[in-house]
Amino acid sequence: MKIHYLGHSEFVIELKNALWETVKILSDSWLTNYALWDMMARYPKIEIDYEKFDIDAIFISHSHSDHLDPYALVKIYEHIKPRPLLLIPETLEFLVPLFEKYLPKQKIQILKSWINFSFKWIDITGIIFENDYLTNEDDVMTLAISNDTELFFTDVDTVPPENEESINMLYDLFTAKNYEQALYLSTRNELPGNFRVLEAKSKEERKKIHKEYLEQRIEEIEYNYYRFEEDFMECSDIQELPYFMKWVIGQGIIHPNPEFLKLRILKLKEEAELEKKAAKKYGRNFPITHFEPWKTYTIEKRKFEITGNISFIKSIDMPNPETNLDCEVFKEDISGPLDERKWNYKAQEQKILEMLNNKFLPYRMANSEDNLKNAILHSKNHKYVVKIRYGNSNEYFERNYFYSFGSIRFEEERGKHEGFNEDYWANDLEDFLEWSQELYTNFWHKLTPKKTYRVWTMLWANFINNDILYKKFSFHFKRASLGKTVDSFVESVIKKRY
Repeated sequence: MKIHYLGHSEFVIELKNALWETVKILSDSWLTNYALWDMMARYPKIEIDYEKFDIDAIFISHSHSDHLDPYALVKIYEHIKPRPLLLIPETLEFLVPLFEKYLPKQKIQILKSWINFSFKWIDITGIIFENDYLTNEDDVMTLAISNDTELFFTDVDTVPPENEESINMLYDLFTAKNYEQALYLSTRNELPGNFRVLEAKSKEERKKIHKEYLEQRIEEIEYNYYRFEEDFMECSDIQELPYFMKWVIGQGIIHPNPEFLKLRILKLKEEAELEKKAAKKYGRNFPITHFEPWKTYTIEKRKFEITGNISFIKSIDMPNPETNLDCEVFKEDISGPLDERKWNYKAQEQKILEMLNNKFLPYRMANSEDNLKNAILHSKNHKYVVKIRYGNSNEYFERNYFYSFGSIRFEEERGKHEGFNEDYWANDLEDFLEWSQELYTNFWHKLTPKKTYRVWTMLWANFINNDILYKKFSFHFKRASLGKTVDSFVESVIKKRY
């Protein structure tokens, strides 16, 4: 088994098939410099030599723009012959018309969850775990690839649910054959902690956040082990299998200002060390390490060896400053909307009311985790009120829209306004509804930490917003097909906003 690690969650895996031929699969496609609408930078930035890029298939795990990159996909299908097979999870089947239009002459295989697909005598299984809580990664498909003696599994950008069914399903997966080595590739995402540190107003606050977050991460990592002593005593642990290995990757999204790298809350090496300590504490004995971008790793007999730099990477930009919570770098708050243009507020109001009534209202009423009924019961005057500011930071006016048990839809609140549950700039919502902004760009927005932003969270949900996702990818696939770059799109937006 070989792994060519490209940074973030992207890599190429090589496995030998039954004919002793090498099969090469690229997992996820974010190979350009920015995460499209997130306006966040890739870490590290890399330049691919597509003339040397030799792969047999591409797996796309889900619809986030740090995984599904139209600009890289168009380049790949322009240069690589024969064209690689495109492996698409069934959750992204609605995007197939775009793949067919902008990636000419390619073959597409839709992966159904837990249905094995044989490709060049290699077994490929996509796995979608069922969650009983709200997540912005409901469409994520994890991936298992195996030959007769080796298994590779990546959780991509999600965590298998903490329940007996998922634990047993993973154990069945890891024991399906007489494996000699099985690698679990764990993708770590520290954005929640990084965002909190970026938002801090003082060095003291940063250090407090760092301490609390580190304690939280240690507890989360250790739970992966002690749960088998308390909550799941009847379940078997894949980490006790004699051929099990774990590798840590990820953390490849950063603020576009590289100075903020000094405020990274945890580095991959530190994550791997925390994992090693937890494993040792609970008596697990398996190889654990982290990948370094631009390196090719050979894994034989459960030993990892760096066997060189990746041959198809032309260049890599990977600044790596020491973490320094005492540095003088602080994020500047943006008090107004990200887009300061004046829009037609009547048209905006119609869009926002349509979104509140046709997306937010049914979604939240049906959400068992945090439904609108309970929010109304706990709200002042038993109304749920969303405040919208129309205009820009220099000139604006406000409108309140409410829903109550006496309503059948959100409507404008007339007369005296006595409070609100959450508030937004109309321009920010317009940006999202017109596919020119993402939700995860938290460092651009100034949201009150003590408020629950239910509308914003609803807009995270991929399935209810598939229409918006389709428009977004259509726009960027078209740009890519015309030879335009993601840099020219993102940098022009950043220049206006930052």
